[in-house]
Amino acid sequence: MNDNSSKQMEEIYLKYCIPLKKYVISICRNPDLADDIVSETFYRAIKNFESYKEGNLFAWLCTIAKNTYFNHLKKKDNMNSSIDDENFVEVAGSDNVEAEVIKREEQRKLSECINGLSEAEKEIVKLRIEAGLSFKEIGDVLHKSENYARVTFYRCKEKLKGMMNDEE
Repeated sequence: MNDNSSKQMEEIYLKYCIPLKKYVISICRNPDLADDIVSETFYRAIKNFESYKEGNLFAWLCTIAKNTYFNHLKKKDNMNSSIDDENFVEVAGSDNVEAEVIKREEQRKLSECINGLSEAEKEIVKLRIEAGLSFKEIGDVLHKSENYARVTFYRCKEKLKGMMNDEE
């Protein structure tokens, strides 16, 4: 790799590292694992950059990241550890324990409702809320239109509101 392409890859890394990590965290729920997945993603992107065809570079990186994560799950037989103990220690150290417990319970309910959505709907919600992507970027990642992402997200939001109200 020459100095020019090295500088180009560094610019790509600086531009996309944080949004890519947000996306990976949204699918794996583990910041430490997300760091590993993002590193592996950039390694694979550099290694296979000649296979990149013009288009949305971020969508290409998200596809590599998602495949890397799925490969990780296959290798590790989906060994997701429980973080309940870690959450308990965090809540117990908080000044307002009751508010923190209520907030976490609401987050848990929302998470359950999101898990009740179809895979496509879940991915759109996670890309929008957790990864903070625009509807255009979501459309690019999913190889759909910006309007598809916008309409589907709106419908999911309405569906989630109904699901949350039903649980109360």
